[in-house]
Amino acid sequence: MKRNGLDITVLILGIACIGLLTVNRYIFRPVWKTEFRTELREVKKEIKDELHSSKDEIKENSKETKDALKEGSKETKRALKESRKEVKEDMKETQDEIKDALELSY
Repeated sequence: MKRNGLDITVLILGIACIGLLTVNRYIFRPVWKTEFRTELREVKKEIKDELHSSKDEIKENSKETKDALKEGSKETKRALKESRKEVKEDMKETQDEIKDALELSY
């Protein structure tokens, strides 16, 4: 009887182990895989969002620097035009003075 009882106990434990292995393989693993996949999707989504936000920041920064460069170039052009006008006026004045001086010398 002890041997029969022991055999039945071993048989029940064996069936339980096989059942647990089956449950583990066909039920728990797919659940773990789907959890891993959902976590992976969330991480990918976060990375994409961060990438888009960083691209937007880069675009905004480049736009700001372009605008600043345009303003700077406009200011330098204005300053150059003003200095050219001043130089032209000075040259005209000196030409007029030279003409007056030459007319007096004749």
